[in-house]
Amino acid sequence: MLPSPRDGVEADGRARFRGIFCALSDSHGVPQAQSGDACEGLLWRLADEPATDRDIVPPPLDTRLQVLVVGGAFSDCFGTASIAYRDGITNLESAGLQVTAVPISGRSSAAYNAKSIAEAMKDTPPGPVVLLGYSKGTVDILEFLAEYPELAGRVEAVISVAGPVFGSELAERGDWAYDMFLEHAFSGRCDPGDGGVLHSLLPDVRRQWLAAHPLPANIRFYSLLAFTSAGHMARALGTSWRILAATDPRNDGQITIAEGVLPGSTLLGYANADHWGVAIDIEEELSFLAERDDPAPYPRALMFEALIRYVSDDLSAPALTAGGDTAASSLPAPAAAATAAVREAVQ
Repeated sequence: MLPSPRDGVEADGRARFRGIFCALSDSHGVPQAQSGDACEGLLWRLADEPATDRDIVPPPLDTRLQVLVVGGAFSDCFGTASIAYRDGITNLESAGLQVTAVPISGRSSAAYNAKSIAEAMKDTPPGPVVLLGYSKGTVDILEFLAEYPELAGRVEAVISVAGPVFGSELAERGDWAYDMFLEHAFSGRCDPGDGGVLHSLLPDVRRQWLAAHPLPANIRFYSLLAFTSAGHMARALGTSWRILAATDPRNDGQITIAEGVLPGSTLLGYANADHWGVAIDIEEELSFLAERDDPAPYPRALMFEALIRYVSDDLSAPALTAGGDTAASSLPAPAAAATAAVREAVQ
């Protein structure tokens, strides 16, 4: 039987992750939402989320860790603004952590980019490695783990941010469009690679791949998803957001939250952001297409730091529940208020 996108998470780390993210937000003076709490506007609080300890002190970074960041589809077709967590990488490097943005081919298949990740791993000094995949970067990382087990043995954790783990409904609709139009639109902007970017994101392809490639038991996996409402949705993602909303309003304009959960992972939370806003500064390159009703940028650098601090701390603890706070058997259902707010915005 092929895996279901609702196979669910293994552990619930939302409360502690929120505490770390909120502490960082407070210390950096992130503007408060109308609720009076910045985090309530940045992370969705669903009905089943455990209470958060707001006195959490952000844990220290383990400077032995080496973090490799793998970006998403078409990420090499634009400038540095399309590098996932660009500012966050700079900040953590200044704090003594070795962080590398892995150059990949944005128009290529997961198998093609797995080779690039393998090359980056070969160039990484000995020591524990954390891989963070944004968007299709997650799929590329999973392919790398399966195809290069001798190198993957050094990987201690994988963080997926808005990753189309089970593919995306949009890939089924967009494959023909890419073949006919987008391939020529990107001509000259970036290496065409093997042209397999959208094929790698087809739901049937991803589910069959996951069925044939169980995730390594020695690696801890973490999932951060995103979904949002109209005020935070980039102009160019509006149509796809509405298409996906017919299936699930909890989507970021590219994937639904069910499509993005790594099976057996620790769930870290749901960012109130669209697919671009949660990780890349794309508005600097595509100001018209990325325009939002709410122009305030998501605090991406703080999100990146919170992710790495959480995982750094979690890896130092015994692997009793794959790194989470509370065991969970299935993907948590959203609070009625959160769902209603998004549904109203879609209509």
